[in-house]
Amino acid sequence: MCHRTFLLSQSRLASVSGRYRHVNLLMTTVGQNTRQSYRKINTNNAKRVAETAAEATPEPPTARQLVTHAVKCAIPMIGFGFMDNTIMIHAGHYIDCTLGVKFSLSTLAAAGIGQIFSGIGGVVFGDTLEAVFREASGGTVNKHKLSAAQKLMRSSRIAGLVGGIIGVSFGCTLGLVNLFFVDEQKANMLKLQALEDGQEFEFEVEIDNTINPGLTTVLVRGPDIDGVLASITATLASHGCSIVKLDAGLRGGDGVADTSLHNLLSQTPTTVLEDKFIIRNRATGRAVDNDDLDDLARVILAAAKDPLNAHSLKGQIESLEIENMALAERVLMLQNNLEDRQIKIVKDGDDDKGEGID
Repeated sequence: MCHRTFLLSQSRLASVSGRYRHVNLLMTTVGQNTRQSYRKINTNNAKRVAETAAEATPEPPTARQLVTHAVKCAIPMIGFGFMDNTIMIHAGHYIDCTLGVKFSLSTLAAAGIGQIFSGIGGVVFGDTLEAVFREASGGTVNKHKLSAAQKLMRSSRIAGLVGGIIGVSFGCTLGLVNLFFVDEQKANMLKLQALEDGQEFEFEVEIDNTINPGLTTVLVRGPDIDGVLASITATLASHGCSIVKLDAGLRGGDGVADTSLHNLLSQTPTTVLEDKFIIRNRATGRAVDNDDLDDLARVILAAAKDPLNAHSLKGQIESLEIENMALAERVLMLQNNLEDRQIKIVKDGDDDKGEGID
């Protein structure tokens, strides 16, 4: 009995000892794992601190990086500038030939409206163009990228600004090539044709020698057509008149100046252009003689109906006609000279005629 009890006690003691060794092994393993985890955490924290410190004090970008950054900013702006000028020129020209003729818009107003469509095109296609041109730039630009902190530095921002300015300037200059594909005289011709369709009968000319003593007052009313004022001024100068004073503006049917946006941009039946010239005879220094007022009024009316633009076109046509006539005369002279060389005449002493043909 005692011997069995002793053996049981030894068996229990061995079991407890084994469990103790197992627990001790587990505690040792956990301790080692914990120390390794602490080492990893400390290493990661040290890396993060180092990265944060590097971002807080980034290295200044090199000259190569700044040039590359400027090129990267310039490339998409080249496409934007080209598209901007292309849309503005073609849209403005189309508006000048349609709405400009119908509502008597100036070329500058048509260009301003065309710029609206150009801006819309920039908003719609801006991102697409930027993506295309950045992709076309290749890997050269991507080799020298700037970090986020470096892009915020003053030198990087200046380089990007200069690159964008150069890019948009170059792109807009390339866009001017579209002027070679636009008929700049088409709008002027259409406006002159619109004038011939009935507006020529809306002009009125009044000449008075009593309003300003010693001077002649000329009042011209009619539609606002490009070149009318210049045409009348040139006509007065060619007829020996000096302009002392000139007032030009839009007038309503009641004689009050009308400067509303609608009347400035369109021609309505109740609003006409009123140009007031105060002139004098250049030779005498006084008012135009009463006997010459009728002829002067008719000349001014003809100049108003036929603007200076038309004179310019007619002058070019007349110049071509003169050149054509000169060429025709030269051809005729050459033909006569050729015929003279083909004919040989020998006369005898008795004035008898004989002819021979070579």
